[in-house]
Amino acid sequence: MRLTLLVVGRTTDPHVSALVDDYAARLRHYIPFSIDVVPELRATRSLTPEQQRTREGEAILSRLAAGDHLVLFDEGGVERRSVDFAAWMQKRMAGGAKRMVLAVGVPYGFSPAVYAAAKEKI
Repeated sequence: MRLTLLVVGRTTDPHVSALVDDYAARLRHYIPFSIDVVPELRATRSLTPEQQRTREGEAILSRLAAGDHLVLFDEGGVERRSVDFAAWMQKRMAGGAKRMVLAVGVPYGFSPAVYAAAKEKI
């Protein structure tokens, strides 16, 4: 199984970027891992929160392939301790999906279409 972290927008803080790169390198020793960055929307002042959610949702869904196991990092998801998260990951890795996509929440939350496509929320 491949693991992909899907995020909207790139961080501009060099310290955060260095930490992300460090953890990504560590993960790649155990599982094929990649980070997919969806470009941030432009001219968002003219968009309502619902319009932003819809557009970001379309961009997120366009990055998915058939058979992907989409998991949302969402405030309404199941909270897990490290040990529980590791066991959960182990179970998903044995589940047969070719790729698990972990999507990080966006400022106004995910669109209804993204929630519908997701298999789980954590």
